[in-house]
Amino acid sequence: MALLIHNPENEFSRCAFRSVTEALHLSQTISVFVADVTQVLDIHTVYRIVREPSLLLFENGELVKVVEGCHESDYFKAIMNYGLSG
Repeated sequence: MALLIHNPENEFSRCAFRSVTEALHLSQTISVFVADVTQVLDIHTVYRIVREPSLLLFENGELVKVVEGCHESDYFKAIMNYGLSG
């Protein structure tokens, strides 16, 4: 499972949202949820996130990796397809 923390008013967040959406469409191997920081105000403190966009990756309910910033959809697809060890 993954959680994308983003701010729709921020260009980097919009870029990450587009890339994750495309990667999810191509991969469809994990569930991805989205948290809009303008609506979910306490999310930064819960996960100790200092900036958005951040993609939080979970295995068995535990946070195992945080990917900050915007990346190409192929990068996100690789994470979704090949696991979180990279």
